Order: sequence, then structure tokens, then C-alpha cells
Amino acid sequence: MQMLTVREMVQRSGWPEGRIRRLIAGRKLRHVKLDGLVLLPENAVEEFVQTNMIEPEATHAAL
Repeated sequence: MQMLTVREMVQRSGWPEGRIRRLIAGRKLRHVKLDGLVLLPENAVEEFVQTNMIEPEATHAAL
């Protein structure tokens, strides 16, 4: 499993650094802290999106 720093995740995902850091602080993104360094699995943002995806409700055809 490849691990990325916050800045590497920002570059890869295109998400703002503040958003990534808020999600980490809120324990919404998988990560590990090693001696003050925060590392995220390369698929952390993808996992977050998949987990939080809201599917559209089925619409009923008008009669």
C-alpha cells in the first residue's frame, strides 16, 4: 500500500489542503500519524467519496 503525505494527496486528488486536513481532524479519512507526520493511503479520498456517496432516489413516472 502506497502512503502519501497531505501535500501529495492534495496534488493527486485536486482537493484543497484545508479540506483534506479537516477530514483528517474529523477522522473521516483513513490516515496514520508517525512522529508528527500524517500519511494517507493513496485511495483514502476515493474511499471517502464511495462511503459518502448519496444515490438518487428512484423517481416514479408521472401518470
